[in-house]
Amino acid sequence: SACHFLGHAKRVICSEFSPNGFQLATAGDDGTIKIWDLRRRRPSASIPAHTNIITELKFAHSSSSQSGEFLASSSFDGTGKIWSTRDWKLLSTLQGHEGKVMGIDILDSDSCSVVTCGYDKTLKLWK
Repeated sequence: SACHFLGHAKRVICSEFSPNGFQLATAGDDGTIKIWDLRRRRPSASIPAHTNIITELKFAHSSSSQSGEFLASSSFDGTGKIWSTRDWKLLSTLQGHEGKVMGIDILDSDSCSVVTCGYDKTLKLWK
């Protein structure tokens, strides 16, 4: 059977499980990231993250010391953003694409690189 999670004002576009196994991040048209506590089946945080559609979410997933400490998001607002998973505060805004940012990913390593891809036909590697 399916569990239903209601809380977004508009369509949900993307989701990502946290490495801790009990949180789920969701986002979409409303520009908000919701963090869901899967044990309690309710939201534990709501982040007003972007001014436009959020296209992708990624947690740091490796066994490195930074595992699960970051959540990355990309958006039609032209930015990628990095969030602390400890308090859901914004750590960094990645600006440089000319237009919509369609995807984001994190390379878990000592350098913790982030890649973004955009409508401007470019990939950007951020350190």
